[in-house]
Amino acid sequence: MKATALIALGALIVGCANPAQKATETTVQENDWEVLFDGTSTDKWKQYNNDTMSEAWKIEDGALVFYPPKEGSQWGKGHNIVTKENYHSFELALEYKVAEGANSGIFWGIIEDERLAEPYLSGPEIQVLDNERHPDAKAGLTHQAGALYDMVAPSKDVTLPAGEWNTLSITIDYFANQGVVIQNGEEIVNFQVHGEGWNELVANSKFADWAAFGKYRTGKIGLQDHGDVVAYRNIKIRRINAPNMEQEPTTPEATELYEPVPPKVTPGVNGSAPSDAIVLFDGTSLDAWESANGGEAPWILNEDGSMTVADRTGDIRTKEVFGSVQLHLEWRSPADVRGSNQSRANSGVFLQEKYEVQVLDNNDNPTYVNGQVGSIYKQAIPLAMASVPSGEWNTYDIIFHAPEFDEAGNRTKAGTLTVIHNGVLIQDHYELKGTTEYIGWPKNTPHGPGPLRLQDHGDNSGVSYRNIWIRPL
Repeated sequence: MKATALIALGALIVGCANPAQKATETTVQENDWEVLFDGTSTDKWKQYNNDTMSEAWKIEDGALVFYPPKEGSQWGKGHNIVTKENYHSFELALEYKVAEGANSGIFWGIIEDERLAEPYLSGPEIQVLDNERHPDAKAGLTHQAGALYDMVAPSKDVTLPAGEWNTLSITIDYFANQGVVIQNGEEIVNFQVHGEGWNELVANSKFADWAAFGKYRTGKIGLQDHGDVVAYRNIKIRRINAPNMEQEPTTPEATELYEPVPPKVTPGVNGSAPSDAIVLFDGTSLDAWESANGGEAPWILNEDGSMTVADRTGDIRTKEVFGSVQLHLEWRSPADVRGSNQSRANSGVFLQEKYEVQVLDNNDNPTYVNGQVGSIYKQAIPLAMASVPSGEWNTYDIIFHAPEFDEAGNRTKAGTLTVIHNGVLIQDHYELKGTTEYIGWPKNTPHGPGPLRLQDHGDNSGVSYRNIWIRPL
């Protein structure tokens, strides 16, 4: 674990015999293992909270060796490295050796977050240490090599002297609720990895009040920069899959999930935007919009915080493009009713400019039902007609999952639309047949993300919109 002062560096002793591998390893088929470091490449690794690999780790004689940077451009930046992949339950096998007086560690369950400056703030650690010389070994058995750091001490000290290669196997099995450390062929640590047993270990450790510590069952594997020279080699991992689901779980913990932890979103009040939404129209400007014909959005900005279709000026669309989204908007037809059938307050909400949810004043105004208010135009009849009286504000809450296409342009997954009109479900995960066409059949021309478009129907509709926000999914 990171010390407050940098320990003086010891020279790394090179060239010792490789101890025999853990005997039980031979019971696993070799092709079950994923090689994380083969002695030639660090492609599976990167610096913690960084997109690139730290230059402080060097490949020498088939080993990955950490040399603490001297004062300069890299000094003090923290050169912990983590796997690019995330792992849940696994067995990790490797060899390590330390310089005299050196300290390092192996983490699991790491999450990367700029608010967490070090891997140990989220990831539990199996200690790597020179037990003979490093002062941490004198701070208690739970700080010695092979320990679950500050929580479980090794049952015996089987660590080889500084400069010699140790073998290490770490098993973290959330399905069996078991963690096991085997060093140099001997099991030295065994502990529960969740539930009451784990919670008690954390509560009795220095980590008791650390908000993110040990909370993530899926995360990255990490190797620690503790400011000392240390080497690792022959690093490989195998995933442990869920047991046969036909075997009934015997404890409540076996079916409890603690990750991924959902992000916190502060909900809006009275239909206002939640904290993670993109506000497309808040009543103050049309800056997020443009004319579908090019140029600035020409619609009318009203003093009451709404905008109204400017007749025969054309549709408007967002400048930003979107894929799958949650969309909220409010719309109103004029109080002074004019027109009939499809010419009464007609507009539309087009997802990706291709898939229309109809806006229409259908109060005492019958029309074809697959073109009435709330329809997915000419495809899906709404499950209910839930409009408020003309001149009052309607709400649409829309969940849109975009269609998917392969490289050849074939649709591989249909898009879907769910629409809630004034709190009433009117389209229930409808599977789109393709684009919503005025004339002809739906089309499935391949496309990617697209703008949100609002329609000017060109018949003096007088439709107004307000409070438009969107959440990419």
